[in-house]
Amino acid sequence: MTANPGEAPAAEDAAYARQLTIHAAADRVFDAIATLDGLRRWWTTIVTGSAVPGGTLRFGFAGLDEQIVMHVDAVRPPSAITWSCVAHTRDDEWTGSVVHFELAGREPQGCELNFRHTAIASELVAEGWEHFLASLAGEAEHGTGSPYGA
Repeated sequence: MTANPGEAPAAEDAAYARQLTIHAAADRVFDAIATLDGLRRWWTTIVTGSAVPGGTLRFGFAGLDEQIVMHVDAVRPPSAITWSCVAHTRDDEWTGSVVHFELAGREPQGCELNFRHTAIASELVAEGWEHFLASLAGEAEHGTGSPYGA
């Protein structure tokens, strides 16, 4: 569904999407997304909770009074992870949004990441995700992620 001129887009139309080739094996990229230690190496150094289906992940940001809480909806090794945002203490627009990571192997040491953050306006998250997806690629390819707080 597309909004008419002058109308706000429907929630299901609002999304940020990015396709990214990562020169690392899909299982390495998957582990960086699906484990607490992996997440700490590319998103933020403060990650607690449980990354298993039905679990809750809490992302904190050093020096900021801010936390993102994600419910782990699905984990399908080594190809897909889905989270739903339960709460964001600074940006209410995140609450109810959904983050999807889908991986497809392309070669022995490469994969394609199809990333989507849905039910949120792209302009609210694009800059952050551009940085952190590049950080994910750097971590998977060279062990040089740039997480918040590092």
